[in-house]
Amino acid sequence: MGNKLGLPLGFSAAVILTFTAETLANQSSGAEATTSPPTARSTDAPDNAYSPFTPYGRQYALMREELARYRALSQGDQWQPLPDGQTLAPGVRDARVKVLRGLLMQYGDLPLNGDMADAAHTPGSQRDNAPAELYDHSVRQAVERFQRRHGLRADGIVDRSTREHLNTPPAHRLTTLAANLQRWQKMPKDLGSRYILVNIPEYTLRLVDGEQEQYRMRVVVGKAKHPTPQLSTRMTQVVFNPTWTVPRNIAVRELLPKGTANLSAGGYRLVNNRGKSVPFSGGNLRALRLGSVALQQRGGEGNALGRFKFVIPNQQAIFLHDTQKKELFGRSQRAFSHGCVRLEKPQELAQIILASHTAKPHKWNGERLTRYTSGTRTRAVTLEQPIPVHIAYWTAWVDQEGMLNFRPDIYGRDRVEDEAAEEDSAAVRADGEDPRAADE
Repeated sequence: MGNKLGLPLGFSAAVILTFTAETLANQSSGAEATTSPPTARSTDAPDNAYSPFTPYGRQYALMREELARYRALSQGDQWQPLPDGQTLAPGVRDARVKVLRGLLMQYGDLPLNGDMADAAHTPGSQRDNAPAELYDHSVRQAVERFQRRHGLRADGIVDRSTREHLNTPPAHRLTTLAANLQRWQKMPKDLGSRYILVNIPEYTLRLVDGEQEQYRMRVVVGKAKHPTPQLSTRMTQVVFNPTWTVPRNIAVRELLPKGTANLSAGGYRLVNNRGKSVPFSGGNLRALRLGSVALQQRGGEGNALGRFKFVIPNQQAIFLHDTQKKELFGRSQRAFSHGCVRLEKPQELAQIILASHTAKPHKWNGERLTRYTSGTRTRAVTLEQPIPVHIAYWTAWVDQEGMLNFRPDIYGRDRVEDEAAEEDSAAVRADGEDPRAADE
């Protein structure tokens, strides 16, 4: 089975993460660890609104469990931040490792066992601190796990970046989780049997088939001032050697200052509203600024869209495409575009899509794709079976291993969504039912 993100998910693995601050308190007072999962706390939204036997309902239920767990952490007195100091690495013996162990246990990254849990939460005068203050193999594994689920380099070293993520207050995580639960309400309940999902804060595209992840690649998304929108649509065409009709604001502010000679050398031309080429005259440049003439770049080598464009009709004129700036995919933060989604491996995606969504799937091999993308000729192939495409904004989700993932809120949307969630929760408490239930 898979979750809402199309990732195979074992429910029991996620339940391991639901230890609360009270569980840790029992551990630190000497109580034996229990092997049975704790009972999930109730939240304001009704449990019967989402079936736990569907990918949508399962992911939603798991996120609700995490919301309850972080609410307990924020209300308890066990959580304390990791103090500043030198970088912590395997083999180091430091009093702060004891605090690190406590945080990792509360977050679900370090397994809870009676002796070490007691050591992590009992004052040093009462116990031998030597084991708890040693950065051993188990701590390294827990730190690497924490780093992976926060999108950090999993090197097991607690540097400033990792410490900042460790020290994010549970109340802040509550805001993030509530915002993402609010976004679930706005997503289609049925994503399709086969679909493409782009998660903006994760900078990742997934192709999901039968609730199983079939393919994944890195993507570049919009800058904060040119954010990629959340939307659900369908992919209808694959275009080879696409031309690029430059948005007017980009043409006027970024390209025209380079000079018409450089634009001509880069394959740019002016076209009127009938699609005919016109010269770079003063009058036509004024018309470009007014919007009656457009700047267009020919397809082929050097084109800003690269060799592939994937058409996904939408009001915001967003599409998926190749890029000339391949080096950006090596960065961990990849918000550099004007809103469209740039693909790390567009030819591989094109071959997968065309092999199963066209009338003659077997003809779309690597050799044919290479031939179609040579030269400057622009050709488009319409998909016989359009594939659903969902561009989402998940800053928190439960993955295929049952791990709660967090990513930075690159567009600052979590606070707005959380405020909306609080308004809806107030309506639930007042009326006794979910105001969205009638729409399901």
